[in-house]
Amino acid sequence: MSLLRSISCSSLSFFFIALVITSSSSSATSTGSISGTRRYNAMFSFGDSVAETGNICIVSSNNSTELDVLTCTHPPYGMTYFGKPSCRWSNGRVVVDLIAQSLGLPLLAPSKSKGKDFQKGANMAITGGTALNFSFYQSMGVEDPVWNHGSLDMQVQWFKELIASICGTKEKCTGFLAESLFQFGGFGGNDYNIQLLELGLTVEQAMENTPLIVDAIVNGIERLIALGAVHIVVPGILPTGCLPLFLTLFSQPQATDFDQHGCLKSFNRLTEYHNSMLQKQVQILQAKHRSTRMMYADYSSQVYKMVQQPQEFGFRNPLETCCGAGGGKYNFDVAARCGMPGATTACRDPSARLSWDGVHPTEAANKMIADAWLNGPYCTPPILS
Repeated sequence: MSLLRSISCSSLSFFFIALVITSSSSSATSTGSISGTRRYNAMFSFGDSVAETGNICIVSSNNSTELDVLTCTHPPYGMTYFGKPSCRWSNGRVVVDLIAQSLGLPLLAPSKSKGKDFQKGANMAITGGTALNFSFYQSMGVEDPVWNHGSLDMQVQWFKELIASICGTKEKCTGFLAESLFQFGGFGGNDYNIQLLELGLTVEQAMENTPLIVDAIVNGIERLIALGAVHIVVPGILPTGCLPLFLTLFSQPQATDFDQHGCLKSFNRLTEYHNSMLQKQVQILQAKHRSTRMMYADYSSQVYKMVQQPQEFGFRNPLETCCGAGGGKYNFDVAARCGMPGATTACRDPSARLSWDGVHPTEAANKMIADAWLNGPYCTPPILS
């Protein structure tokens, strides 16, 4: 059994192995410093476990074994805000939740939900989502189906099927989508996870496939534009070298492997390479489609600053996981991840931590990220500008 499979669903996420359906309240809730101005009539989101709001639990509902290993369905996930697990990989709300609420929209229902009203938006994101189709990885010898739940192409297809039932004719949909906000990603993290963890590629070898991954993201954005999308937020990926999971699994005794803040330099180099290429392509897309409003959201720089200057954000021990029973320097253990038996308690104050489960941010960090995307400076241009 591969290392990746041993962590599989309960860690499938944004950048590592991604290792959330409905709000406990249907009313929009203030997120503190985030503006409550309504700017869009709906919001549609795509991505992986960082943006997950329930699709993985729905598609896994007929497989009791798979559902049980989804630790986001066990306490203490969701407890801070929802009072119960909500199929989100955090102790509370994720970034897409906070942005939707700040715009006066309801929490986005998972697109695979039955009988839901999607007039105000939907979330196609799903744990394990990849930029490249699963067939690409099958051709490289990967058989693990965990990566086949919802690639970028699959999520766009879900959206196409959904939108027809919301606005009907192409003419009506064009007008409706032009007044909606799209969050497309971040995609790419799981693509690197497969290559590094399933296939055993080096960081340098994985970087050779970055152009393919970024091209897939760009093609997905082009498809949304063709459908009528105008306002599109394109996030990069998190600083992998600062995630407790990677720090635990790949730490080496050589001090030269780490930067001055304790992060793994080689993995952050991969993150920077991906994000730089993606940002340049977003700029090219903006020049090509002048009637659209492309917004690049910089996950990595903001989270890295939280690692550099944790006190500025009210955090302590930024490289230590809040929830889990791993102990040690990073409080992370693959066999004692958050939500697993014996690992169902969290740190005393999650609001003072950056990392919730070793991969995904706490709600406190997500609030700051959402605010910086809405108002700047970590989204270019800011969503509310």
